[in-house]
Amino acid sequence: MSENNILEVLFVSDTNDHQVTCSAWDYRTGTNLMNYKGGGSGAGSRTLCLYHSQYVLAANISKPLLHVWPINAQEQLTAVRFVVPGTVTALALSPDDCYLVAGIQEVIYIWHKATGRMKSILTKHYQTVNCIRFTDDSSHFASGGKDGAVLVWNLTRAVSRSLDNENTQPLYSFNDHGLPVTDIHIGAGGMRSYMYTVSLDRSSKIYDLSDGSLLLNVVFDEGLQSLAVNGLETQVFVGSNAGSIFQVHTDSIPRVKEYHKEEQNKAFSGHAATSVVNCLALSLDGQTLVSGASDGQILVWNIPSRQLLKTLAHKGGITNLCLKLMDTMIFNPEHKQPLEFRANLKRMMDPVEADEDEVIEILVTGNNLENDESRFISDAKNSSSKVYDSSCSTNQNELESLRKEVRHLHFVNKKLFEISANQLLRNHK
Repeated sequence: MSENNILEVLFVSDTNDHQVTCSAWDYRTGTNLMNYKGGGSGAGSRTLCLYHSQYVLAANISKPLLHVWPINAQEQLTAVRFVVPGTVTALALSPDDCYLVAGIQEVIYIWHKATGRMKSILTKHYQTVNCIRFTDDSSHFASGGKDGAVLVWNLTRAVSRSLDNENTQPLYSFNDHGLPVTDIHIGAGGMRSYMYTVSLDRSSKIYDLSDGSLLLNVVFDEGLQSLAVNGLETQVFVGSNAGSIFQVHTDSIPRVKEYHKEEQNKAFSGHAATSVVNCLALSLDGQTLVSGASDGQILVWNIPSRQLLKTLAHKGGITNLCLKLMDTMIFNPEHKQPLEFRANLKRMMDPVEADEDEVIEILVTGNNLENDESRFISDAKNSSSKVYDSSCSTNQNELESLRKEVRHLHFVNKKLFEISANQLLRNHK
């Protein structure tokens, strides 16, 4: 893998009537790297996911379908077909890539990715689920809905088939927002992290997940639609439903529970005033902000100077943005992706008795060695083979020594037998 080919790739989806559902871009130069086709009229907001650096997942904005593309192919995966119980309004893949969680209207469905089995149905929201986010250790996830509620779930309990009703209850239920929750971000640290939320009620809230306490409520002059937080969690960026993007420095806010952000401190202004900033994404170095809005514009900003660096125009409103660091050689069509999706998603839960017969098949092929994880396994195997060779050499020496000792013992035993026999014969005479 050449360092010259490593860059942050921007994955984009929009609402349009042409064939391209989502696409991959080098946002620094404006170069289109790949187009993914056949997903209908576009992907819904908060429904674009990446599986490793191998597949792109997106939910159809108007049909009960999930679309899956190999990352280096324009056409969808044909081996499996993901038909779900309804139109997906929020989608998330656990960081360990084991579980797929989807919001369909006010219901949350959880599938085990390897088997396609539906593991749980959660029905604690009263209105449509808008967004779902996982903690970085995959142990918990949060859901936000149009009912203004933010629910935090323990994944292990949620997928448990126990008849105990407590397993279907959220760990935390936050009802501090008065209008629909539009986006959620969970920082690093698992359940010791901070959770950030935004809502159309013009507020952004910060929670401590370790004890479920509300730390800060930041109030703005416009309804909020999207959210992004830098790696150090010192800067929070929020996009509004009036084309504005605000920046909040969490390390400089007065020690108060509620802080009002003045409109004149608007950080980034470039989208149309009538547009909705649907999504935000931050570069790894925290120096570049990418925003997408309903006006069909993707704007690339330099954060320290607040200058607009580039504009990428699309034919429809932008619904998703995702930045991923990867090798651009992975878009080479000759690169064959391992088949990670082996079963269709089931539309109903199996009976509890079926858990006893559950088998997960793992296919190991030479093609699997093409991805990064398999390269690591291959290196480990090579290292272990060297150890095995040296250990074999040592074992051969030990085996030869034992053979000599056995031959010596045979000789001693033969002599003892002869001496004993002669002694007995003498005594008999």
